[in-house]
Amino acid sequence: MRHWLAGLVALLLIVAAGTASADERRILDLLLKKGIITRAEYDEVLKEATPSAAESKPVAEPEKKPPQVTASPPPPVGSYKDLESVPGGIENLRKSDYRNVFTTLDSILKHNERVSLGIVALKAQYNADSTDRKPSSTTADTATSQGTLRDENGFRIGAAEFYITGRLTPWSTYYFEVDFARQSEIALNSVIMDFYTKDIPYLKSLYPYLSRVRVGQFRLPFGIEQGITQGLIDFVNRAYYTDLRTTSVSAFPGDPGLNPFGKNNGGGFVQQFDIGVELTSKVPQLPWEPELQMAVINGAGRNFNDNNADKDFTGRLVLTPTEGMKLYFAGYTGTSFFAGPNTGTTILPLNSDVRKTRQGVMYTYIPPTLPELKLQGEYIEGHDAGFRRRTWYQYVLYRPFSFLPGFEPAYRYEEFTVDTNRPRSTLSRHTLGFNYHLHTNVKFTLNYEIRHDQNEGNPFTTTGGGVANANNQNFFSTQIQFRY
Repeated sequence: MRHWLAGLVALLLIVAAGTASADERRILDLLLKKGIITRAEYDEVLKEATPSAAESKPVAEPEKKPPQVTASPPPPVGSYKDLESVPGGIENLRKSDYRNVFTTLDSILKHNERVSLGIVALKAQYNADSTDRKPSSTTADTATSQGTLRDENGFRIGAAEFYITGRLTPWSTYYFEVDFARQSEIALNSVIMDFYTKDIPYLKSLYPYLSRVRVGQFRLPFGIEQGITQGLIDFVNRAYYTDLRTTSVSAFPGDPGLNPFGKNNGGGFVQQFDIGVELTSKVPQLPWEPELQMAVINGAGRNFNDNNADKDFTGRLVLTPTEGMKLYFAGYTGTSFFAGPNTGTTILPLNSDVRKTRQGVMYTYIPPTLPELKLQGEYIEGHDAGFRRRTWYQYVLYRPFSFLPGFEPAYRYEEFTVDTNRPRSTLSRHTLGFNYHLHTNVKFTLNYEIRHDQNEGNPFTTTGGGVANANNQNFFSTQIQFRY
């Protein structure tokens, strides 16, 4: 009885295990030999314990497919991100602090890291407005120093700006830019030396709180349109605040005007260029990644030595509230030297200092989910010798057609109030048109400007109106632009 129970337990274990190994088969043989189980029971146990070929085949695991990564679409042709992707281009060099100039043996052997040449902007235009000057006209041509009479309608070179740049040491770069399009001079735009603290052994600890020191003549850290090169502006003409001249705008006695030095040197309400020192500080670990740019400058504009003892200060705080957006808060304080009085000015004497301030807020936004759209606007106020001025603009660019990715309709509206304390002193301008990006570095632009100046008809300008003020003449322009 005891042997029978032991055999039964062994038999149950073999069946429960589901397979019969060599040792278990010997147990079955022993049970059969002692007569505890019959041959039929022996065969039945083996049949149940041995799986079929189908059952014994291992189940293949489902094939694991690699996760699908959605490739980011290429940036719109001609956009800033597109320009940043061009090897050797100035935007590409700036994006990496000129570090990729050492990436190939060929570039080192050819000294490309030390000297890299390119075209900031080469612009050919056809312009037309409502003037119709004849050879017998007595209207003087004040646009140049040639003293000739000319019609405003015709072809011209809008810009011929070239640059030389490179990295001379592991911790410094230089940038040199000139414009050959001016009839009376070769304009020196920028002469810059940049020093990067993260690459200077004894200054590394200051990075990123002091990330760059810039010395030379440079674009002021203030506005957006005022602070970018010719090749990156989205319209034929810049906004009023950086290009407007008030020679044809009526001014009250004592108003120093927007260009008191009397020289076309990148001046205006906010000058484009000046000479001095600029510091850049970044705190990327904080929310909105604040970046502070500050400069001490002469305050006299491009390639023009200061003629007063005071220095001007300007700066801006750059924030990134969300992806695709930049928000700017800017300020300026300084002293102008009044050397070119407007007609009728008797209150403000010649060769006197004029205190001036500027403050503004600006933004630009390209939605990450809709890179074909670009929004940009600036609002700026300021004072000159007690005269308060105000200007603002807003524009929109949008590429509506996927089958025409280079087609970019554009619209801008802007106002400039010469004196907020005086009625009828506002200039306004609508700019309609489009850009067509034929290539990353080739762009065609068509603009039509609808201008209006409330000063027209003011006795300080003309009596009874007319077309004496160029700011009241609509303007049409086509332009082809090359960059490299």
